[in-house]
Amino acid sequence: MSDLTSEQISRLADKWLKGTISQEEKALFEAWYNNVPENAVEWDDETAHSTLELRDHLLQQIRDRMEEKRPLSLYRRVPARYLRAAAAVALLLMAAGIYRYTVKKQEPTQLAVGNNIGTNQLKPGGNKATLTLANGDVIALEDEQNGKLGQQNNTKIIKLSNGQLVYNSEQGKAGNAPAILNTLSVPRGGKYNITLADGTVVWLNAASSITFPAAFTGKERQVTLNGEAYFEVATDAARPFTVKVGDMQVRVLGTHFNIMAYNDEQSVNTTLLQGAVKVQGAAGEALLKPGQQAKMDHTGSVKVVHADIDAVIAWKNGLFSFNNASIEEVMRQVARWFDAEIVYPDGIPQDRFQGEIDRNSDITAVLKILEASGVKFTVQGHKILVRS
Repeated sequence: MSDLTSEQISRLADKWLKGTISQEEKALFEAWYNNVPENAVEWDDETAHSTLELRDHLLQQIRDRMEEKRPLSLYRRVPARYLRAAAAVALLLMAAGIYRYTVKKQEPTQLAVGNNIGTNQLKPGGNKATLTLANGDVIALEDEQNGKLGQQNNTKIIKLSNGQLVYNSEQGKAGNAPAILNTLSVPRGGKYNITLADGTVVWLNAASSITFPAAFTGKERQVTLNGEAYFEVATDAARPFTVKVGDMQVRVLGTHFNIMAYNDEQSVNTTLLQGAVKVQGAAGEALLKPGQQAKMDHTGSVKVVHADIDAVIAWKNGLFSFNNASIEEVMRQVARWFDAEIVYPDGIPQDRFQGEIDRNSDITAVLKILEASGVKFTVQGHKILVRS
């Protein structure tokens, strides 16, 4: 029972947090925990008088081990394996409510949320979006049943059972008629997936919107983006696909790419996974190859860098992924997904982070994992206070 892999442990911890763990899996997880070697998780039963103290003691041991293995640098980097270790400990103690001493066993006790985080109203995001039609009608998609939602000329608008929105256009009937523009808007704490009339699939991240024609007409396909989206563009050599983001344009024929264009970020980042795209800014342009990222700053200048693909599209795959990320970068992602306001009462900590966290995790678990670096968090309603 004690030879579970780290991936299995992480998966069981995630299931426990989400409340989807079966009785068999729960027994397996408890058996693993109870068979952990004593020198792997140690504490003094004379000092651990509560589950809260016990949890803090365990997390401190994780921090101590990080200190021993951390390279000399000006920042604190948290390896992914330590984030997962912190997650396993925090989830086990918070969700399972079980603990044991080295010397004696105690009856299971449910662990309350730590005072330094506090009770909170923040929930992870989900499928939330509104669709604004050309006539101004607004449809709250999470309130609509699956099936046909409406029709724009020869295009049917359909909501599928998985929450995806599909525009089904009768080919050949649109001609060169004026485009009928619709807008899909995703709020903070939301995400949504749409298939456009040409077959292009778009994933929208929180606090994002896309304006697009109900059916593509003329010699090109054009959409307008605010926020962040991942595109899988349907190939059509005769009609290039263009994404407009402010003064920037991304032109493609058929490709997979991600655009991150939030107003509170320092640059607009276009990352190419497959195919080829041309990025045009007010003061420069670049032709990207797979694995490259174009960063356009506020002047319109474009710089090409090597991209961390896994980190860029982690949000689409249900993860927070941090690669030497600052606390501000981390908390901007957390704020959008949990619809929270971030406050730094004592200034911005200089910690940096490395690792992955499931975006479906409870905010308490997410912050406890991040606290393994030494940063402290307090949740007050929809505010998250961040301190060193």
